Amino acid sequence: MPLNAEPPAPAGPPLDPALESSPPHGTTAEAPDEARHQGATPGRDRAPSDGGSMRPLVVFLVAAAVALVVSIVFALVHVGNERERTQLADAHADVVQAVDEGRATQEGLAQQIATAEKVLAASAGKVVDAGVRDDLAGHIAAARELGATQPPAVPEPGTAALDAPEDIDALEAAATEWAITMHTTATTLVAATEDVQASNRQWRQNRKDAQAEATAAAERAKKTAARLKTARATLTSVTAQLEISVRDSAYTLTWTAETGAPSAVRKDLMTRRAEGKAALAAGANLDDLRAVQALGERREAARAAIEAAAWDARATVADGSNGRLDVDELCKVGVGPEGQDQYLRCDAAEAWKKLGARFEAEFGKPLRVEYGYRPYDWQLQALDEFGSGQVAAPGTSNHGLALAVDVPVDDGFRFGRPEYAWLAANGPKLGWHHPEWARAGGGREEPWHFEYAG
Repeated sequence: MPLNAEPPAPAGPPLDPALESSPPHGTTAEAPDEARHQGATPGRDRAPSDGGSMRPLVVFLVAAAVALVVSIVFALVHVGNERERTQLADAHADVVQAVDEGRATQEGLAQQIATAEKVLAASAGKVVDAGVRDDLAGHIAAARELGATQPPAVPEPGTAALDAPEDIDALEAAATEWAITMHTTATTLVAATEDVQASNRQWRQNRKDAQAEATAAAERAKKTAARLKTARATLTSVTAQLEISVRDSAYTLTWTAETGAPSAVRKDLMTRRAEGKAALAAGANLDDLRAVQALGERREAARAAIEAAAWDARATVADGSNGRLDVDELCKVGVGPEGQDQYLRCDAAEAWKKLGARFEAEFGKPLRVEYGYRPYDWQLQALDEFGSGQVAAPGTSNHGLALAVDVPVDDGFRFGRPEYAWLAANGPKLGWHHPEWARAGGGREEPWHFEYAG
């Protein structure tokens, strides 16, 4: 329906005739008649229009829409403000937490500084790397300075200093930086303290190791000194024995030459004797264990070679007579003090072995033989050394028959000593006797000489 249609006539009493007869401005009185001439039906052509009733509804709807928009805008603003307040509150809580954590670290820093100072003082001169102590001193100074600082002030939300997001952001950044700096300082101080402690432990371990090494070195030196002492004593003994072998080999060479020994064995003995002289002439640093041992080994080898060559030479003139026995038919009963093997006739050696077992059971030490069988060349040497009044003439000695022994005087075989008394009393039970001439008052008193009579 068009909005410009005329409104329906109001119901009620008829209008004033004067008003009713006056045409509207701009119209003629004949208009109704024209309408009637056009066949319009009075009353139907002037039916009421809806335009009048719709206008309030539209106005109402527009007003409602505006109100709704306003409400929505208000609500959005309210929500935004609430969200901003929540964010500010959360950020404020974060700042407070950061400051609290920084304060807690700051409170613990004092104890850490005290600990670090004790470690620094106790480690003076006792670290493997002095640089770690310098680092710790620097960290202590930095921690002491930081420990005196105050954390950023945290105003309550809504105050002049905290009424915008950028305010809280700046405060949060400052508080976080302060807390991180405090934490970093504390952490580095602890780490620097531990570095000094580790360096001190290493220093103590090094010192302990050094002391252990010094002790071990002293022990090694002590053992080396003992071994050197033994080596020197051995060298002295071996040297004396080699000197005797060199000396006695001269008698062997002379005697075997007179008895027609083959030149080959005599030549070998001369060669060994020359090697022995060279070994005696050789020197060594007596403070050098290896040098002393090496020289001792050389001299011992030379001595053994001379003795072996001498026995080979004697064997070529052996005829079973006094001093000319075949050593292969004798039995060994030990080594004499001069390093020479000692032999007896085998039956005498067996009896001596049994006697020695009883002696050792009684005294707890072996029954040693200083001299047993004495070859002819040894008898010649003994005659030159002791004279005819002290030894039997060469070729007449019981030693030359491998039936006599001399025992070491230093083993207790002296008149009046229990060892001598026991051997003199028990020897005859196994065929070993102390001859009359060798007893006290016998004329040639020799408490060390015993003979086998079977």
